[in-house]
Amino acid sequence: MRVKDGDRRRDDNTTNTPVGMKNTPVDRPKDGQKRNRTKKVNDEGRRRDDNVADASVGLKNTLVEKPKDGQKRKKHQYYKWVLEGAAALEKFRADQKFVQSIPTVAPAWVYNKTAADLVRKQMLHGGHLQNGNFVTTRHNAPLNFTVRRYESEEVIMNVSRDAFDRFPKESPFKDRRFNTCSVVGNGGILKGSGCGEEIDASEFVFRCNMAPMDDEYLKDIGKKTNLITINPGQFAYKYNSFAEQTKSENVEAFVQDLAVYGDSYLWIPAFFSKNYVNLTIAAHEVLREIRHIRNQVIIPHPDFMKQAQGYWSKHGLGHNRATTGLFLVSAATQMCAEVRLYGFWPFHSDRNNTRLTEHYFDNAVPTPRHNVPDEFKQLQSLHNSGVLRLKTNACR
Repeated sequence: MRVKDGDRRRDDNTTNTPVGMKNTPVDRPKDGQKRNRTKKVNDEGRRRDDNVADASVGLKNTLVEKPKDGQKRKKHQYYKWVLEGAAALEKFRADQKFVQSIPTVAPAWVYNKTAADLVRKQMLHGGHLQNGNFVTTRHNAPLNFTVRRYESEEVIMNVSRDAFDRFPKESPFKDRRFNTCSVVGNGGILKGSGCGEEIDASEFVFRCNMAPMDDEYLKDIGKKTNLITINPGQFAYKYNSFAEQTKSENVEAFVQDLAVYGDSYLWIPAFFSKNYVNLTIAAHEVLREIRHIRNQVIIPHPDFMKQAQGYWSKHGLGHNRATTGLFLVSAATQMCAEVRLYGFWPFHSDRNNTRLTEHYFDNAVPTPRHNVPDEFKQLQSLHNSGVLRLKTNACR
C-alpha cells in the first residue's frame, strides 16, 4: 500500500507494505542507543542506577540500562530556531514578565473524580473511542474505511485489505484503567528537578517525540517508558526516510535509538498527511525486518485526533494545533485515573526567576503553529479543578 502525495517532495523509496501493528516478540538488541548532539545543553543530572518496578501487570515496561555513548541525533531544520545570546536573553526576560501574570497553582492538590469523569466524556463524546479505544483497529477502521485528515476533509487513504490485516483486532488499552500515569513533557524545567523516581513510580509512563534519555538526564526524567511518540517527520530527517541508498546505516541508527525505550508502544500519528502514511509504512517495514524488535506500533484514530483537538480548541486553544504532549494528555485521561504531568512548562523562566532552556536537552523553540503558553493555561486550570496533576516545581 502506498499513498501518493502531490503536495510534498519525497526522497524516500518506501515499499508497498501496509502500516503494520505487530512485530515478532524476540530478544531485544543490547547495543542500546546513540546520539550525536547538534546542541548540547549543560545539565547537572547524574546517572541513576536504581530500577523502579512497574506496578501494573502485563504491561510493556522499559527500565533499560543505558549505553555510555548516548543516543544518535541528526541535525534537523528546526535547529535554526535554537535561541542563543541576545535572543535567548530577550526570551528569558519576556517570559519572566509573563510568568508573574500566571495564577499560582492550588496549594494542595486533590483528585476530583467527578470533574475528571466529566472531562473524559467531553473530550471523546459518542463513546466509541472512550475507554482506551482511541487506537486505529480493524473494528474502528474496517475494510474500505476512508481515513480523512483530522483538520480537514482531505482524504488520506482508503483502508486496503493489506492495511486492514495489519491493524490490531482491538486496542491494547481497551477497557484498561491504570491508577496512576506520568506524561513526561520535554520542558527545561525538568533539569535539576530530581523527578525521575516519582515519574517512574507511576504504573504507566508516556514520553514525547523520542526525547533523549542519556544518563545525565535520568535523575530528572526517569528511566521507565511504556509509550513513546514518534513524529513521522523524524523518519525523514533523522533516518533519510530509510531510502535504499543509505538504508543500512539508517536502520542501524533507528534500532539503536529505539533500544533505550525498550519494548514500549510506538505511537505514530500517521494520518496527518499522505506523506506521513508513507513514512510510517517505511518505518514499519524496518520493524518487521528486524525480528528482535518487540515494539508494537499504534496509530491514533483520526476521530480521536479530531475530537481531542476540538475539545482543546473550545477551551482556549483556538485555531492553534495541539502539541503532541496535549494529545498524549488526552489519551492519558481515557486510560488513567490520576494523570501526572511533568515537564509541561513552556517558559524560559520559572516562578523564582531562574533561567531555563526550552527543553531539558536543548534550546530549540517550537514552531508558530503551536501556542504552548495557552496550552499550559488550560492544563493549569484542569490541575486546579483536580482533573490532573501538573508538576511545576522540584520533586525533591
